[in-house]
Amino acid sequence: MGLSIRFYLFAEDGLQAISQRVMMGLIRGEDAMPQYAGTKQKVADVILENEGRKPVRIERVQGSYLTFDDKGQVHSDLVASGFAALETGMALADALRKPQTKIVDLTPKLNREKWERENRWTPSKNDLDAIADDIWRRKEANQPRIERAQGIAPKPPKVTYEAKEAIREIRTSLISIANKLQWLSEPALKGAAFEARENAKIEADGPLWLGIAAAADRYHEIQVRRRTGRGVWYALVEILRWDAVQRTGEVIASFSERCDSKAKAEEAARRLLTENAKCFTAQTSVHTEVLCELEWDEEAGAKLL
Repeated sequence: MGLSIRFYLFAEDGLQAISQRVMMGLIRGEDAMPQYAGTKQKVADVILENEGRKPVRIERVQGSYLTFDDKGQVHSDLVASGFAALETGMALADALRKPQTKIVDLTPKLNREKWERENRWTPSKNDLDAIADDIWRRKEANQPRIERAQGIAPKPPKVTYEAKEAIREIRTSLISIANKLQWLSEPALKGAAFEARENAKIEADGPLWLGIAAAADRYHEIQVRRRTGRGVWYALVEILRWDAVQRTGEVIASFSERCDSKAKAEEAARRLLTENAKCFTAQTSVHTEVLCELEWDEEAGAKLL
């Protein structure tokens, strides 16, 4: 038995299926649905139990909302909603752990209920039947066909097994190259970039050498910024939830602030750490760091994978 997920959009123009590619693009801020710009739409996440590739049972259905901005994107609202979910959930958990007194503060409970009303909805029996009909293709001849909701991001080309294996092997080599470069000193990185460009002029795999030169330039500039503190910097605080069984951690929330110097970023990081220390529990930890703009671009990209 395995699990899979499907997404459905309950719009005024009828029930539509959302592919995982489009949904992930919306979540990551890489796709949009301009046809729903400025609206709030109902969606349902459907967890299926499968035998092979065949769905045999609906495990769970959860109704939520997608709030589209004027460009048809939802990423910013999802981030804000996620932070609110964490804050209200932890506040309610803290309140329930406190000893009961004659005077009960209902604020955490009311705030959580408000978040639930604004971000969750309960699918009706008709909604569930419509989803089940689509999953098991029980449509009558006279019933309208469920269409796929369309985003605007182009569909990527198919990645074959051969291509995946090649990329996997290349990634291993790239990790080795990055490890070699990131520990070099500033003068060594400058020399490595020069030598790589010279090799690009005379060797058949010149484009690869140019990539190595660009990577060396980047690591060199990061070291310069760390030494001088110049440029734009970011303070970052992440809340990680740990799985004691699998010994893995997952970032469940992050808070950041853009600063115009390294010193200001350090000050902002200390303040963000103090403000979010309440998020620390036996199951979570709070991670803090400051990053220059080049590292932040890399960090932001990694979080979207």
